[in-house]
Amino acid sequence: MRPHILVLGANGFVGSHFVHQALQLGWKVDGAKRPSGITSHFESIKNYYENLQNPEFSLLNSLKTKLSNFSDEGYVFDPDQNTLTGEFKWIDVDLNDTINIIEILQTPYDIVVNTAAMISFNISQDAIMIETNTQITQNIVNACLEAKISKLIHFSSIAALGRPENNEDITINDTWSDSEFNTPYALSKHLSEIEVWRGAHEGLNVLILNPGVILGYSKAKTSSTQVIDAANSANPFVPQGSNGFIFVEDLVARTLQLIEDPDNWQRRHLMVSHNISFQQMFKTINEVHQIKRTKLPLKQPVFGIVYTLLKLFQFFNLPLPLSTHLLKSTRKESRYDNRIGHTQSRKFA
Repeated sequence: MRPHILVLGANGFVGSHFVHQALQLGWKVDGAKRPSGITSHFESIKNYYENLQNPEFSLLNSLKTKLSNFSDEGYVFDPDQNTLTGEFKWIDVDLNDTINIIEILQTPYDIVVNTAAMISFNISQDAIMIETNTQITQNIVNACLEAKISKLIHFSSIAALGRPENNEDITINDTWSDSEFNTPYALSKHLSEIEVWRGAHEGLNVLILNPGVILGYSKAKTSSTQVIDAANSANPFVPQGSNGFIFVEDLVARTLQLIEDPDNWQRRHLMVSHNISFQQMFKTINEVHQIKRTKLPLKQPVFGIVYTLLKLFQFFNLPLPLSTHLLKSTRKESRYDNRIGHTQSRKFA
């Protein structure tokens, strides 16, 4: 019997990709969005999956091929499985209203998938983002417990693992530690995970994904488009550090594989396929897009000047392409030692 699932944030980046791969498996999917949520981004991703010969797919496939030399493990998405055979419908839901979520969950879903989150690197929204992401996760967990939903998949982030001051590899079993390299977004994802683990201790069967910086097709502004835009921009500098990356279609495909094994539940799973420097990533993106860019590592004293200018912009509440928190985090040599497919952490009984 095919699963009936609810995807929260279904019109977002990860949510849209999750819906369409679940439909390829023939699943019955209800997509939840805010009443005012737009679906044009969702429709563009639907077209992407239905026509993998489009120029965007070609560019991304070229990027993936060139990055394969830096991949910790092979890719898992099968581009030949592109027929949408499942059933789909939209549902409006207010994630700030636990009662509304409980009403939606009266449908006996086999799995609830949470991809919803606020992402902002505007310092004026830091407190709102932390409160919003923590609160909506708490509401979702409470509603699942109240409605006796048995399984919750929660998309978190490698940011929730924190970035320790030392340069040791970060593992899925690492515990959060305060660091100057952590962003407010990272803190919001860490606090959200605490709510999910609370749900696990109260009887909810959970599966947590901690993906790296997500690359992949998107018409909206996402982590993927921000990385590509930064690489192709006329900005002459590139961050000194490194980070973990994964393509969105592989993230979703791997998650769908994990669902099948009961032993994968009550765990968090690190989803990083590439540990790579920003310099190498930017260079590869330029090659794929056939753009010649000479970018210099953002070292001192230039880093200090840029950081001070950003602080001034933040003080006067002027629009910025990034925050001082994010700028500082890009200096870190962040490396994640769990390969995709070898990602299990401690199990919560």
